[in-house]
Amino acid sequence: MTFRISHVFLLLGGFVAGIALTSTTSSDFAFVVGGDRLDALYAGPAAGASLAAIVGVLVAALVRARRILSTLSFAGLALLGVAPATGPWDFEVYLGGVGAGLLLGGLVGLCATADRAWLQTALAAGVLTGFLLAGPIDHFWTSAPRRYADYLPEPLFEPVTLTLLALTAVVLAVTLAFGDLGERTEVAVSGRALVVGIVLPLIGLVLYWWFVRRVWNVGADGAMQGRWMFGLVLVAVVIAASLWLEGRTGIVLLAAMAFVAAGDIGVAAFPDSWPWLLVAAALVLTGAVLGRRFPQPVSGIAALAVVAASALFENPPWDTVHFGATWLLLPLAASYAVASSLPSSEPVSATSLAAPAALAVPLIADYGWTAYAPLVGSESTLGPDSWAWTSTGLSVAAVVACGGAAAYLGQRPS
Repeated sequence: MTFRISHVFLLLGGFVAGIALTSTTSSDFAFVVGGDRLDALYAGPAAGASLAAIVGVLVAALVRARRILSTLSFAGLALLGVAPATGPWDFEVYLGGVGAGLLLGGLVGLCATADRAWLQTALAAGVLTGFLLAGPIDHFWTSAPRRYADYLPEPLFEPVTLTLLALTAVVLAVTLAFGDLGERTEVAVSGRALVVGIVLPLIGLVLYWWFVRRVWNVGADGAMQGRWMFGLVLVAVVIAASLWLEGRTGIVLLAAMAFVAAGDIGVAAFPDSWPWLLVAAALVLTGAVLGRRFPQPVSGIAALAVVAASALFENPPWDTVHFGATWLLLPLAASYAVASSLPSSEPVSATSLAAPAALAVPLIADYGWTAYAPLVGSESTLGPDSWAWTSTGLSVAAVVACGGAAAYLGQRPS
């Protein structure tokens, strides 16, 4: 494999798409409880993430002309640039969701060439890097304490954000001008893949709404402590969907679901210095290359199970174990698992790359009003409590179930 400008473009474009997808969702919740809360279905972070996922799948599945795919990618970048200045938050979510979906779908569609495997791998590495580093970058970028950030006005235009979007657009234009992507190869569109790509985000959105209705149960003795067990419904649905898809195309969807179930780097403690971000990015790239050279999806998912198990050690004095697994093993394992599962069809690839944003909300959630008023027990213990064992065990079981399904699909003819 010769490293080309198209790979650089897809890494950069994927990073922007990952950041954009992550900005439509949130792992923190502070809602006024009451009524059916139907507004959660059409306004709020989950609505934006679901919209982005569906738009991305539709573009990747239905658009074939490279010129149109390129135009949609440019349009997605433009929408991401103007979305913060659209006024009411709902409109920003919609425009941001559409922009992220257009960008992701356009990038996935542009990967449909003879070099599909490496191009999709570069795109996946960029998207995963965006997912993993969005929280830490925001942490370093925000001068105010994180607990106050949601209550402070934000600037309409961030110079760094606009520069990144403009740079991505320039690299896309250069890539197209030099014809570096190669000749397009046509692949038949699967109706099942299209159905899965639309239905899964909608299921995630409905479960998110159900989560909002049940948030009053939060408490030290409540039904939801740190993790919402009803989110495990998503694991069963994703496994069923991957088995329903043709051939081995569903393995990458299982790898993405295992990444969601294992944990998010944004939930763990942030590092003390910027170089740690470069370490995580380098590990993502390393995992992607290894996954392309030596594909073993089940091995990558097994490593994600280790990351999930490390949650037992997230409290002192063993919290460094969880921190190390989250910052060192998670990027490597996630990118290796996803890269090992590629290439896949365009709609399945788009669904899988959007899954960590569209499906993460109901499965893993932290909730509370401020850092001063935690809704869960804060007493220190020498070891994991009963809920930690239950919660971690369920996460590990979810990852293992995805690995078992991936092993089964690996026996199917390609």
